[in-house]
Amino acid sequence: MNNGSLPRQIVFLVSLVLATFIGVLWFSVFSIRVAMDDKAAESTTVLMRGRLQALQGQTALIASDYHNWTDIYLAAAQQNYRELSSNYGITAARGDVFDFAEMFDGPFPKPVSWSAGQGLAPQKGFLTESTLHALRRKTRNLQIEDRETFNYFGALNGELAMFSASRLLPENSILLQSIDIDATAIATIGKVISDDQLQRIAAELNVSALHTRFTPPPKNLSQLRLSGVSGETVAYLAWQPPTPGTNLFDKMFWVMLGVTLTFTALSVTATRLLRDKARALIRKESEAVDQARTDPLTGLPNRLALWEHLANLSGPKPRPCAILAIDLDRFKQINDVVGHVGGDLFLSEFSKLIAKLADANTFVSRYGGDEFFIIFSCPNNLRGQVARKTTEIGEILKTRIPCGDVVFDITASKGLAYSRIENWIPEELLRRADRAMYAAKLQRTQDVVLYGPEMETKDNANTAIEVALRSIKKPSAEFSFAYQPIICAAHPDKLVRLEALARWHSPVLGHVQTEDFIRVAELTGLIVPLGWTLLDIICRDMCAHPEINVSINISPLQIMTPGFANDLADRVAGHGVDCARIEIEVTENIVIEDDATISKELWVLRSKGFSVALDDFGTGFSSVGYLINMPFDVLKIDRSFISGADHTDSHYTMAKSIIGLAHALGLKVVAEGVECAKDMDNLRGFNCDFLQGYHVGQPAPIGDAIAAFKA
Repeated sequence: MNNGSLPRQIVFLVSLVLATFIGVLWFSVFSIRVAMDDKAAESTTVLMRGRLQALQGQTALIASDYHNWTDIYLAAAQQNYRELSSNYGITAARGDVFDFAEMFDGPFPKPVSWSAGQGLAPQKGFLTESTLHALRRKTRNLQIEDRETFNYFGALNGELAMFSASRLLPENSILLQSIDIDATAIATIGKVISDDQLQRIAAELNVSALHTRFTPPPKNLSQLRLSGVSGETVAYLAWQPPTPGTNLFDKMFWVMLGVTLTFTALSVTATRLLRDKARALIRKESEAVDQARTDPLTGLPNRLALWEHLANLSGPKPRPCAILAIDLDRFKQINDVVGHVGGDLFLSEFSKLIAKLADANTFVSRYGGDEFFIIFSCPNNLRGQVARKTTEIGEILKTRIPCGDVVFDITASKGLAYSRIENWIPEELLRRADRAMYAAKLQRTQDVVLYGPEMETKDNANTAIEVALRSIKKPSAEFSFAYQPIICAAHPDKLVRLEALARWHSPVLGHVQTEDFIRVAELTGLIVPLGWTLLDIICRDMCAHPEINVSINISPLQIMTPGFANDLADRVAGHGVDCARIEIEVTENIVIEDDATISKELWVLRSKGFSVALDDFGTGFSSVGYLINMPFDVLKIDRSFISGADHTDSHYTMAKSIIGLAHALGLKVVAEGVECAKDMDNLRGFNCDFLQGYHVGQPAPIGDAIAAFKA
């Protein structure tokens, strides 16, 4: 054997082993790099599809709200383009919620549209005839009760937008049942996919070169096909996926050169790097999952997280729970005052406050808009937990939230529902909590309203009143007035004026209490047109009896309408009635509700010749300040100071003091609720100016009320 052969063989064998080891190692590393890059590309595709669906979901949610809005539906049915522009088109014109909107079919002879930056005037439709045809087909089978929308992508003006379309319907279920769905308009809104949105998504998913394009992307880019209205590919979402494998290989290159010199160093270094990179990938994937379940504005769990939490609670071993629905009151006014940026700030600050309620048994979430849900799931003493948490919420609502230079109080309607049986259904429990919240809104209460059978009965009654109000064809056949006399205290046989009291006999509901239909009209926004209708009836009665003056009650929503006083004077004059024959009655509560607006309108009313009376004095936030600063002619003392089961001599003393105060301020005084001769004698002794009540005269048709004093 050659002396050099063994060393050479050893060198060869060692070299062969090392070469094999290094070859296997490098081959393995290259394989890992490719696998990690492929896995990262697959993961980003799944996450990208989820983020895209979330964006579409947001557009669909907006479309669901706007396309199931009774006011918009009625405006469309009446072809009231001004109303549509101010409530629907303005949103597209501003471009902050959506950028395009179009309505067609139904009452529209031809499509109308609005686009961002194009003003409030309706424009001709931007959708092609083939798109309109496809939307008619796609929206035909949508689930109306679920407010389902049809979502698609489309190119408009060289930009890619997400569109959501559905029938234009009222949100009121009873009104919905009375209309022909196929005869309604179809509406679609579109939101441009902006570069800012793409940049945020790219940052969240750790991808680069994320962009939309209308031609197929190169093969080295990941892509999602974006389908149009008929399922055709209209565009692509393309991006450069992360390359953790390549990055890892680049970082390990010099390490591996050193590792080839020593097997131990190679093993330790490679293991550590692979482990760290794997943990980083898992962490990023976990963060992406969390982001999909987190509301981006407030940081609270979102709707998806809420449903997942409810699914867990109602699973194979359901736990008893309760849901509290919270809806912020007057949030639209906050947006009107400080804009949507300020409104978002208000929501963010409010969310920080209620997030403090969260614990192991309390789940706090933002469902959307200004609506929040809190789920209580304490296995023991659930009602005790709810009582403690609602007390904490009450303290939170006492906080004032600054938005720039403006500070807002927090007011919210709150509805609570408990799971009644072990196998409860999340959707039904949410519905009951939402119904209770709506009842709280109807009652204008800041207390928590608990869901119960009587509440549903009452809500159904209110809905029936609203439907009946909206269905009135001939108001004069259903509405009438009873007139109650107001007499001179010094001369009881002298009729000073009559107070007009509205009466409604519905052919469907029969006689409806005045306070009930007025309350529903105010809550649904029908009070302004109803008020004008009732005024017309009063003016016709006054024309038939030109010798009589009348006192009428005005709703807060009417008098807070800009230009109301001038419109009222023009309407009265149009009937040929002198404004000086009418006294306008307003209550204490509206005076403090919007002091500047009310004061301005009252002064205009005075300048037009109307007299102005402050009604129900003593039942609200009585203040000498507004008696001095506002143009009242008459003060009406509430009946609680004059008569009643709990009436005492101290009430007469209060009435006497009020009369003295009013006279000192130069005001005339009307005492309401004069029910007996004793009331009349006392009030005349107090130098009260005018009297009103059943002892003076009961409400009656105007002819009968006048005739009673002529007899």
